[in-house]
Amino acid sequence: MFFRYVRSMIHFFLLLFLFQCSTSIRVYRPVANESPYEVIKTFPKLSVVASHPFPDRFALYSPYIYTTKGIPFFGTEYDLKNEYGDFAYLIRKELSIRPEKYQLLIAEGGKIDVKEFVFESVDNCYANDVNLKLKVDVQIGKRNVETFIYSDQIHSYISDCYLTGSILTIIPLVWYVPYAGFRGNREDQLNELGRNAIEAYFQFLEGLNGYVTKTPSTPNKTTVPFLNEPATDPKIKEIMDNL
Repeated sequence: MFFRYVRSMIHFFLLLFLFQCSTSIRVYRPVANESPYEVIKTFPKLSVVASHPFPDRFALYSPYIYTTKGIPFFGTEYDLKNEYGDFAYLIRKELSIRPEKYQLLIAEGGKIDVKEFVFESVDNCYANDVNLKLKVDVQIGKRNVETFIYSDQIHSYISDCYLTGSILTIIPLVWYVPYAGFRGNREDQLNELGRNAIEAYFQFLEGLNGYVTKTPSTPNKTTVPFLNEPATDPKIKEIMDNL
């Protein structure tokens, strides 16, 4: 009986470990009808500098309970890479597939300096905070340096303690599962904040290049001139006159 209990507990914790180790970062700017094999160009006149103390880290994931670092199958890797590339690669990809939006930057060159990029999911027992801070200096040609500052946060109760409690007892499970489906897990929250930040930054860069998003024009409605008397069919008018 004792060994059966130990075996069930081992299976339980293995399940939790496997649940935690599947965090994937997929931050990108979606493009309509994008080919999966786009050619990413190099821009000799453009310098992209990322002052990041951890070059291999795109996001930081800090769990509260399950912290078996260095064992990808059982634990969680803290330093998460973006499956779509680092920040510099995302910039070069954007310029390559949408050059019409960044004509000044491509023609005159310049410098993009990522001063600050904090992207993390910090878990405590009863709550979780997903934080993003982005600060980028952009200089096109010899123009003045423009600064882009962006910050966002998601505070939720998607935490290790609630996850464990929802599996052990039925009452937290009834609350936690619908809430997690509404709020999303930590992977969903990280990807949501990351994509919002990338989209906001590229819109800022488009504005510096003088690109204006064109809204679809509505066709002009043909106006019918107002007549004092409604139009009448001649035959109907003749019949009415004979009555």
